[in-house]
Amino acid sequence: MILVVVAALLPIGTLSVVQALGSLDYARSLIANRLVTSALATAGQERDTLIIAKHTLTTLSENANVRSMGLGCREGLKAGLLGNPALNNFARSDANAVVRCSVLPFNAPLSFARETWWKRGIVANDFTISAPIIGAISKRPVLIGMLPIKDANGRNDGAITVAIKLDWLQASLDKATKDNSAVIAVTDAAGEIILINGSAKLPKFNTQAARAAIQEAASSDGTEWMYSTAPLYEQSLHVIYAEPKKQMMATALMQARIDLILPIVTILLASLALWAGTNRLVIRWLESLRDLASQFARGDYTGDPQRCERAPRELGALCDDLHVMANAIEARDADLQSALAAKTVLTIDIHHRVKNNLQIVSSLLNLQSRRIEDPAAKAALDQTRARIGALAQIHRLLYEDSNDSAHGEVDIAVLLDQLTIQLRALHRHQANIDLVCTVQPHFIPVDSAVPLSLFAVEAITNVYRHAFPADAPGTGRIDFDVADNQARLRVTDDGLGYERASESKSMGHQLMAAFAHQLHGEMKVVKGTDGGTVVTLTYPLIAAQSSAPHQ
Repeated sequence: MILVVVAALLPIGTLSVVQALGSLDYARSLIANRLVTSALATAGQERDTLIIAKHTLTTLSENANVRSMGLGCREGLKAGLLGNPALNNFARSDANAVVRCSVLPFNAPLSFARETWWKRGIVANDFTISAPIIGAISKRPVLIGMLPIKDANGRNDGAITVAIKLDWLQASLDKATKDNSAVIAVTDAAGEIILINGSAKLPKFNTQAARAAIQEAASSDGTEWMYSTAPLYEQSLHVIYAEPKKQMMATALMQARIDLILPIVTILLASLALWAGTNRLVIRWLESLRDLASQFARGDYTGDPQRCERAPRELGALCDDLHVMANAIEARDADLQSALAAKTVLTIDIHHRVKNNLQIVSSLLNLQSRRIEDPAAKAALDQTRARIGALAQIHRLLYEDSNDSAHGEVDIAVLLDQLTIQLRALHRHQANIDLVCTVQPHFIPVDSAVPLSLFAVEAITNVYRHAFPADAPGTGRIDFDVADNQARLRVTDDGLGYERASESKSMGHQLMAAFAHQLHGEMKVVKGTDGGTVVTLTYPLIAAQSSAPHQ
């Protein structure tokens, strides 16, 4: 419902936003025009002083006494100060930057050769303005204007310089301010402030922006400024006209906020009214139904059927349907639990019976083995007993409480440990061989455990039969580990091993290869680094588990 109200009022709100943004842009454009106009007007006023200085230098450069730097040089320069209160001094320097004459007295010898503004003016070969300095002759803050002079042959013949009073420019800036909050500054090309008509903390100004462009910057005290720049003289001096953004945009921002807030307040009030109505008539009943559904999901079907009597008719019907569904689920769960319990008991009984039957077969083979004198036949029966014993161990583990028999899984550590005990007992006449099992607990499916345990039986039997000469001591070891969905079974010994040429023809080797293939794994039989034999079975757990139903 709230979304419907929002959608209905959205066109009006959008129109208000567009109107507010339009008003804000219009106010900003008016402010921008005022800043640009003020910056250009101030720059033009200040530029007049520099233009006068340049024209005066040009006129003086044509004066014969000034060019010759003779006795009439000072009088010729002095004429340039008449009617120019912004100018402080004129000086004539020769080609070596040595001052030859000046309106103001100076201590000779005086050279400008090391001054940066002198070097820049000679390279530029045109009228240039220096940064603010303390005049070497006037001993006061000035700007130095310099005009290089060429002789009749076009060679460097020094320059005429003029000292422009900074306090005169400062007074001109103070008169140019029309707004008490506005600040006018003169900066150099890097944006460093040279003159300012106040004491406000100003930000670092960008003087490289496009002409008449409006920019914004924040000062160190957090005040945001809007400003416009205008060139005062080429790219070396600039006029900055700045005003605090907060004061300039206050009225426009207030009107924009009103235009933006009104539709929002309208939507909020309408939404509040809808919320109050729907919360009382719908939401609290939906929350009650959600709690009831959560209770049923946890398996608790004892809900109160009368809890929704006062609910709206549709929600009351839904509550009744939930109770009917809960009763049906409770009855079906009871049936499923009974069936599962019966299946579990039956499965355990089957494994128990299979284990007993396998033990009976093993016992019969044991009796038969005692009556056979042929060593080869006796060994074959013992090998068969070991294989049957491995199967019996798997079925025994499946009905023990310590194993996950409900999911058909056995602990490989327990299984291999029990197989080790059985194989030691089966080969007790070979007490010289020590069989060690080091396996960490890990549950694997029974369909993987069967070929895995039979593979282990064959590999361990080979250790007893082939790895050591008669009565020679030695050790056989069983290891199993899992990493990156790869299982690895290793059977190693430190004996002599058996013949490589005949291994593929032996029945044990063929069975191990078949068991490895059944697990989608790989079998390797190699000679150990310290002697003996290493039998390794590596197979993927996922492949073995996915193929289990088809084995």
